[in-house]
Amino acid sequence: MKCSALVLTSATALLLGGCSTVLDGFGDKAPSPVETSQITPAPSGSVESSPVAAPAGYGASAATAAAAVTPTSPSSATPVALAPPAATAPGGVAYAEPGAARTQLAGTWNYSWDGGQKKCKVTLSTDRGMSGFAATADVDCPNDIFMTKGWDVWGSEIVLQNHVGKVTARLQPAGAGQYDGVATGDGAKVTLTRT
Repeated sequence: MKCSALVLTSATALLLGGCSTVLDGFGDKAPSPVETSQITPAPSGSVESSPVAAPAGYGASAATAAAAVTPTSPSSATPVALAPPAATAPGGVAYAEPGAARTQLAGTWNYSWDGGQKKCKVTLSTDRGMSGFAATADVDCPNDIFMTKGWDVWGSEIVLQNHVGKVTARLQPAGAGQYDGVATGDGAKVTLTRT
């Protein structure tokens, strides 16, 4: 008897709970007012339109299937030469063409620091690299210089750059086959000497 009364009471509670429409915030409560957004109305004015003429000899009016897909330029059009962008200011990536100065500077150099006490090899190339022209440094170079992947000439300076174009060293001419400057990471005095 106790068991059936418990089951009957539980079933009644479930039925009443399921039928309630005001339980736990559900039911016929009035919806909360929604803020109206400030919508700017579209401009009201006249819109003018006209059909655009298809280029002659292209698309459906083409003489051949190839002409329909590949537009041809009029013979009077002047061809435009594609050129790389001009060199950027220091801190950016330079994309200048390898001129006489760059060609003469290409090759293997001794990179020295600590007053010339420590040295490593740095190779400058006129091939395009990730930033400027390609450069490589030996593993015995300091970290910043070992990560050098590019170089260029900005004015009279040689700049070495890492793989994202950040300048790692700036060097100015100091005589035949020698450039003196600073490593930008720690400001240490460095030298490039032709091998």
